[in-house]
Amino acid sequence: MPCICTYNGEKEHGIPTSVDFIGCDPAHMVASFNTGSTVIYDLETSQSVVMLSSQIESGVQSNNHINKVVSHPTLPVTITAHEDRHIKFFDNKTGKMIHSMVAHLDAVTSLAVDPNGIYLMSGSHDCSIRLWNLDSKTCVQEITAHRKKLDESIYDVAFHPSKAYIASAGADALAKVFV
Repeated sequence: MPCICTYNGEKEHGIPTSVDFIGCDPAHMVASFNTGSTVIYDLETSQSVVMLSSQIESGVQSNNHINKVVSHPTLPVTITAHEDRHIKFFDNKTGKMIHSMVAHLDAVTSLAVDPNGIYLMSGSHDCSIRLWNLDSKTCVQEITAHRKKLDESIYDVAFHPSKAYIASAGADALAKVFV
């Protein structure tokens, strides 16, 4: 397949670390970067549409590496997983951060939203998978899933599209499926 477009050609946002298509807006995609930037792009014009801002009250831009970005399947919300243990939620229309939480004891490495948009799953180098209720932003389940190897643990998590299964991949060379 030929490449139809290249984004961040001038490397203005840093090195891309993760991409996702916007579930509720098929004309857009989102990319996260090692600088802490997250940008929504228009697929037709290749232009940046919204820069998601994680500025705090003092106006200091967060300069924190983003490991994963996911789009909510039905709401205009983007969620990012950070090296500093945070998960951040952004409004795709305004670009503003709507929620931030310390989610793990180590870097948050992976995220997945269930197909119905009710739960968020996060994986971390703290060896745990956590299941979050997206409405209340509370952890409803935690699973110790993988053993650490060279200070790393969980690389990726996923929801099955139609069954009550979740999966994970870890630094311990194992892929696992849970009910």
